Amino acid sequence: MLLVAAHTFSIGIGFWLVGLGLFMITAPGRELAALARMGGDNIIHFGEMGLRALAGTALVVAAPLSKFPQIISPVGWFLILSAIIIAALPRRWHAAYSLWWARRIPLAAVRLIAPLSALAGFALIWTMLG
Repeated sequence: MLLVAAHTFSIGIGFWLVGLGLFMITAPGRELAALARMGGDNIIHFGEMGLRALAGTALVVAAPLSKFPQIISPVGWFLILSAIIIAALPRRWHAAYSLWWARRIPLAAVRLIAPLSALAGFALIWTMLG
């Protein structure tokens, strides 16, 4: 049951990345505004880290069902470990870092990197459906 849930959630992560890419193309200003709010309060900060850790856990658990478990598992572990590290640091550091980037990334750059998010999402869906 856990394997099926992790596999389904991993495919959902792929769809989320595709959606994020579309959002970045169509509303780059709103994307940067969202980035600026990351870490802005405890709910957003720990919510983001919780979702990151959950996504990482799903990838680690579902990796054996993928076409490339040797890639999917380390990506999952990276998400888990980075969530733990960021959650352990002072929240204001996370908020300041997010705001710093949101103020410096041009709208054109958001649109330029959007296809990478969509491509990563399609790649994840493809490898998980193997």
